[in-house]
Formats: sequence, structure tokens, C-alpha cells
Amino acid sequence: MGLTVVSTFFPLPPDRGDPVRVLMMLRAISRIQPFTLAVVRRPDTTGDQLDQLGGMLPEVEVRDYPATPYRLDRLGPFGRYPEAMADGLPPWIRSRYSQPLHDDLRTRDGAGIAIGEAAAVYFRGTRLRWHWDKANVLAGSTRGDIAEAEDLAHQLRARYLAGISTRFESRALSECETVSVTSAEEATRLAEHHRRRADFTLPSCVPMPVGHVPRPQERHLVWLSSFSYRANLAGLRHFLDRGWPSLRRAGFRLTLVGSGLTDRVRASLAAIDGVDVPGYVADLRPVLARARAAVVPVWSGAGVKLKTLTLLAHSVPVFTTPVGAEGVPATEAVRLADTPEALAAEILGSSAAELDAMVAAGARLIEGQFSEDRFAERLVDALARHGYLDVTGTSFRQGI
Repeated sequence: MGLTVVSTFFPLPPDRGDPVRVLMMLRAISRIQPFTLAVVRRPDTTGDQLDQLGGMLPEVEVRDYPATPYRLDRLGPFGRYPEAMADGLPPWIRSRYSQPLHDDLRTRDGAGIAIGEAAAVYFRGTRLRWHWDKANVLAGSTRGDIAEAEDLAHQLRARYLAGISTRFESRALSECETVSVTSAEEATRLAEHHRRRADFTLPSCVPMPVGHVPRPQERHLVWLSSFSYRANLAGLRHFLDRGWPSLRRAGFRLTLVGSGLTDRVRASLAAIDGVDVPGYVADLRPVLARARAAVVPVWSGAGVKLKTLTLLAHSVPVFTTPVGAEGVPATEAVRLADTPEALAAEILGSSAAELDAMVAAGARLIEGQFSEDRFAERLVDALARHGYLDVTGTSFRQGI
């Protein structure tokens, strides 16, 4: 059975949720059978990273491709937006598109697995039988951005992105044979917006950190997210404006960790009293080892949040909103609040014993339901059931 896996996001380094999920899927599938990986390089992808990925997937043929530049890139947004609209693609998906990759796929037969929303751009004009693994339902997540737009210009942009994203998603769903989502809530959104039933649900999971030794410091909080994702940064600023002052008066410090940090954003956040902004760190273990608790202040977005799971896997109790805990079963490891002030109050009211109990509950949750081994079992079982993987003669569980 020929199998082609497509990712529009090179999975190294695993510096945000998308590449973590991609890498986990690639490792799980490679334990069952060889396949061809077609992947779009990031602008800063290096030869060493290509070699590293090949070493991690020894039975996989890795074919890497550059993104195809906009034809009217010299005009900036005035060229990119009309071009993306003419192609029927959201601009962020058009920016990851590779024409050489698409041409290669048109020559291939067999089964195809598309990882992530942007990978659906390659369905059209190919002979592959496609499964689409979706991180979130675009029709739902982009509509949420409209309500949160700060002014008329941002609202018009959000409406444009919601419209073109929904149309793209609807067309792609008509061209794939099966589709998976990350949570029951996302399955409901898929049915509501597109009248399409998810074939299976595959929650995102996280690898357990090797050699991690927590040494939490009292009143030391951490925030972990991508600064480049609008909902993350907007939620953080909302929390800093309304929730942080009471925590700072009580002697708390907050460390902000994540990729996509610009100099302008760093300067504005670092000016806030009690806030440290290291930004991206290659190894999360040292910074998370010092954290007594984490705050995940998000009020928009969809699907299981890898940042929430990553924090729990590193023995950091999480204080978040219902959005930040989507897809995570009710557990003592996570406390919820609807407003920044309520998040701060939950943190202030938590005793040392309660925080320790949250840590223990988080470890049980990750090991039991959200470990990489559990993810691999779910993925392989589902793909085999739908005819994408041949597990005849394999002993998958003995190899994890």
C-alpha cells in the first residue's frame, strides 16, 4: 500500500503546537510502515534540520520543498490578498503553498494523509485517497475573531478571513474521504458548520520530558504560548491589564515563554513590573522547573491546547479559561475561571498543598490519556480501521 504524508509545516524545531503534533504523527506512522513525507520547508529550515528529521524517521523518504512566492509579493498586502482571493485560499495558507510539491503529488497513487489545515490545498487534482487531520475547524475559529476585533479595520479583515477560510474548508471537506478532529467540541463544530461527521477524534498529546526535575519557586508563574498567534497575545494582554496587578502586589513574578516574539512586543511586555520575557527557549525544562503554576489566559481558539498539556507534563499546575481547557477532562490538575480577575483570584487562593495535589493529578492525566504512546495507539488504530495503514503482521504496542 503506497502512503504519502503531507505537512506544510516543517516539524523541526518543535517550537509550537503544529510541529509537535506533526512530529508525533510521523513517528507513530513510521513504526508501522514506510511512507513518503512531502513537507514544506520553513524560511529558516537548515540542512542540519533536514538531516535530523531523516535520522528520526529512518524508513521514511523525506521530500522537502520550498514555498512558492506570491506572484505579486512586491506589492505587499495589496498584492498578496487579491492573489490569495483569486486562488481561493486564505493568505496564511497561500504563504505555505508549494507548487513543486503539488506537481509531485499529482503523479502519485495510493493513500494520502494531510496533516493540518493548510495541507488540504493539495487535495485538488490528485488521485490520492485523502485523510485530513484537522487541528481546528476554521469556520468556527475564524468567526470568533470577528467578535474580538478591536476596531472597524480589524473587523473587516476578520470577516474577510472568516469568509475565505470557511469556503476553503468546505471545498476541502468535499474532496477528502475521511477527516479527524482534536476534540468532541470540534466534532460538534464540524457538524454545525459543514454538516460533516468527523470519522474519528484524535486529541493532541505531548511527549513526557526526559530528565525533568521540578524545583518550583514560590510565587513564580509562567505563560507558555506562541506570541505570533493573535488570540494568545490578546489574551495575555487582557490578563496583564486586569488580572496581573493583584498578583504583582502579592509578590508574584511572571515569565513569558514562546516563539514568534518580535522586538516591539518584547519591549512592551518587559516594561510591565514583575514580568520577564525570555521568549523562545530550545529546552523548556529549566524554565518550567522553576514555575509554581502556569496561567493560560485564552478566550478564543479551538481544539486541545498543547500548551496546557505541555505544562501539565512538566509538573506545572494550570490556571486557565474554559477555552484553554477544551478537550481536557475535568480534573484537579486544571482550575478554570472566565475573567482575568477570577484567574488571579484562583491563583491567590490556592495553597501549597492544593498546588501539589494539582501537580500529582496532572501527571496522572498525561500518563493515562495524553501521552505520546496513547496518541500513537489511537492514531494507528483509527488509520488502520479506515484502510490507510496495513497493520497485518505488526506488533505495534510492543514497539512503543
